[in-house]
Amino acid sequence: MNRRLTAFAITAAALLALTGCTGGNDSPEGGNAAESTQSVEDACTQVNDVMTEATAGLQEIDPSDPATAATALRTISDGMGDAADAVTNSEIAGILPDLQTAFASAAESMEAVAAGDTERASELNTALTDVQDSIGRYTELCGAS
Repeated sequence: MNRRLTAFAITAAALLALTGCTGGNDSPEGGNAAESTQSVEDACTQVNDVMTEATAGLQEIDPSDPATAATALRTISDGMGDAADAVTNSEIAGILPDLQTAFASAAESMEAVAAGDTERASELNTALTDVQDSIGRYTELCGAS
């Protein structure tokens, strides 16, 4: 039981750290991509909506309820997939698969933790680090508020 509490504590810390990294964006940087008529700014605006929803979803996660947290992470991953389908700017479209994969991996690991596989807590931390790295790449392209 002590290992399960440790896994939940690690999960809680990781989720709280993650919510601090997903700030919105009101002033994107960049220009037009040659392959697309969609500007970086327009693409960032589309992705920003998904990122804002992701932030709200992450803030509502109860780390003591890993099953619900896994569902929230899966929903965010799906939202990233939808955004990837809508974005035509190659610079921004290029980062969305990594974001989607990172959230999907975090969801999968969280599902395993929720099922009692506390050995996968370190895998969850790795997945959440990947999420943070992907959000960092988004922030580099789209700016931060």
